[in-house]
Amino acid sequence: MSPVTIILSIVAGMTFMLAVVHSLVWVRDRTASLNLLFSISAASAAIIAVMELALMHAHTPDEFGTILRWMHVPAAAITISIVWFIRSYLGTGRLWLAWAITGLRVVALIINFSVSPNVTFEAVHALNSVSFLGETLSVPVGDNNPWRLLIHLSMLLLLIYVIDAAIVAGKQERVRKALVMGISISFGILLAAVLSGLMVRGILPGPFTSIVYLCIVLPMALELSMDLIHTRELSRKLTESEERMRLTARAADLGLWYWDIVRDEIWINDFGSGRIAKPASGNTSLDHYMTLVHPVDRKSLREALDRATEDDQDFQAEFRIGDPNGSERWIAASGQVERGAHGEPLRLRGISIDISTQKQFEDALERSRSALTHSQRISAMGQLSMALAHELNQPLGAILRNAEAGEINLRHDPLDIDELRAIFVDIQNDGQRAAEVINHMRALFRYRELRMETIALSDLIREVEDLLTPELKRRHVTLSTTISDSLPDICGDHIHLQQVLLNLIINSMDAMETKETASRHIEIFAGRADGGQIELAVKDTGAGFGPDQLGRLFEAFYTTKPDGMGMGLAICKTIIESHGGQIRAENNKESGACVSFTLPVHQDECVT
Repeated sequence: MSPVTIILSIVAGMTFMLAVVHSLVWVRDRTASLNLLFSISAASAAIIAVMELALMHAHTPDEFGTILRWMHVPAAAITISIVWFIRSYLGTGRLWLAWAITGLRVVALIINFSVSPNVTFEAVHALNSVSFLGETLSVPVGDNNPWRLLIHLSMLLLLIYVIDAAIVAGKQERVRKALVMGISISFGILLAAVLSGLMVRGILPGPFTSIVYLCIVLPMALELSMDLIHTRELSRKLTESEERMRLTARAADLGLWYWDIVRDEIWINDFGSGRIAKPASGNTSLDHYMTLVHPVDRKSLREALDRATEDDQDFQAEFRIGDPNGSERWIAASGQVERGAHGEPLRLRGISIDISTQKQFEDALERSRSALTHSQRISAMGQLSMALAHELNQPLGAILRNAEAGEINLRHDPLDIDELRAIFVDIQNDGQRAAEVINHMRALFRYRELRMETIALSDLIREVEDLLTPELKRRHVTLSTTISDSLPDICGDHIHLQQVLLNLIINSMDAMETKETASRHIEIFAGRADGGQIELAVKDTGAGFGPDQLGRLFEAFYTTKPDGMGMGLAICKTIIESHGGQIRAENNKESGACVSFTLPVHQDECVT
């Protein structure tokens, strides 16, 4: 066997084995595009090596032309795969150049099968026999095809593309990769151009493309091997890191999980899976996991997942889920989305914490807060008891006087039916008036949890104003109300918001105790605020707040009154924040103070 046959056989075997190895890597991991591109180029080189042997042993010009025509297919595959390998491996390379080279090779390939015998030769007239490395081989004698300029142009663009990509990669501190790829591929391109030109001129029996490619494939294989070694080292470190993370998670009472979005598989570590009801073996899908989530929490969990995958936000959610004992547990989960080269979501990784105990504490705290709010409401009503008693005395006294008048009328003969009817109407009206006062008091005294509903601001303010009218008269305070036109309804708890207004107005009345009666005035303003919310403000003409008081007004147990408990404004702040609003206090420019708060407008979730 001659040296040429041995060399090309070795080249074919080496490149074929490299193609098989890297194709198997791609089969195991379909995201390994570099290995796929490399295996295509290596397989093409193996095919060219075999075809070059056949080309050098061709017996007729037609046979030589046919073999060379089909050699252009793997040659084009090598060029195109190298272009996209460089772009993927170095992460550089001008995209328009890559498509231009690809397009030129495809056009040249089409022309190659449209002309005879091929795109290299316009005609092969004869084959000369030459002795090369101890073997007699065929050398073509023919005319160059002008379409061969397309191949030259594509190779020139490839050389420019490789050098440009290597320079950019070097500037990005990937010097070693840039040097290896840039030098080896540039050298291979130049050598291929020289050998191809010698073959066309009848000096060499073949272009020796497979041998040229070997000068390129070995550095590429070396770089991929280095990457595999680096990946193995990273895998080892990752395994150690995961083990440390697992121990840390167990010590910190954390659950680890990830969602493979492409395959729709959710993995949960043993510790985390022990907290939920899931299959004993294997991963679970998102739809199956959703069946374990409390029905009330499924919508909010879906929305949090959509925000993370579609809007590129961090994943944050709290939801209830069943545990193996059949009860429910509260889970707080957070994570981040891993995305592909084109921004598509691939995985969502995160941690989860069992916050059931925390939720129990929060529920207990909320019950305590509600009880404290109820107590403070009763305390406020106690301050109004004298005025309310006076307010009830008026309709009750009127009822008594009308009853006496009716009794006297019954003694007359004949009866005055019209007068008796008027007496009954008065008694009915006074009874309704007394019932309204009692109903207002009973609603404020009643203990209840927060219940959101649609509320008209004008009705809310009027009810509080009616309730406070006797106390306002007793303290000689005037009250005015300004409500902006076309103000939408708000979403809130009717009784709790009444309590906020009640507290603020009582505070304003207390602040004006030392003022002259003629200057005691409270103004309630309701209008639109920024962010689509509604703002309510209570202004008075009192003494205002001191500079050191403004920053602490809403702290629990802090008071500006000698006999105050320091809970009124703190409770107001809690109520407003539970409605999704904010409360603040400031001094007026002239005199007095202003306490204002914001509330959300009516929402679909409100009770109507």
